[in-house]
Amino acid sequence: MQFVRKTLFATAVAASLIASAHGATTVQTLDITWYKDGQVIDSGRHIINDDTGPAPYLNRSGKEVGYAVCSGTAGAMRLSAEKKFVGRSLLIEPVSVNSGKVRLSVSAIDTVLDGIRKVGTADCTSEVVDVHGYTASDLPVELADGQTVEVPMKNPQYRLVLNLHRDAL
Repeated sequence: MQFVRKTLFATAVAASLIASAHGATTVQTLDITWYKDGQVIDSGRHIINDDTGPAPYLNRSGKEVGYAVCSGTAGAMRLSAEKKFVGRSLLIEPVSVNSGKVRLSVSAIDTVLDGIRKVGTADCTSEVVDVHGYTASDLPVELADGQTVEVPMKNPQYRLVLNLHRDAL
């Protein structure tokens, strides 16, 4: 009976140690707020880095607009189908993650479809998707744990605020 009690006690202690070690896992979390003309157009909280490695953030609403592109010369023309995204998209990709810092690449789109027009000759007609709005690609950002930064969006209508912190799971 004494042996069973000791075994149960040892098992309970081991289980407790394993649970507390597992509970001590921390992740790097990114709070995201994207503004247009002072109004929030996207916000979220995203685990940017955990035990499985860095993970990108993507929030996208809109549609892919198909269009045709004709290329080549007389007798050797080629028609291909292409797509262009129109709508709102925010992509935040981790470039590097080390102990307390992350380097990110931010790409943002906020566009509206104006129309599709035809260009070219009667023998080789292509389509052009006309849009207006905001597009920025590969904006570099560096953050340390506990830091809040405003990403320079190159257009005063838009602001992107990021906050990096650690959360325990």
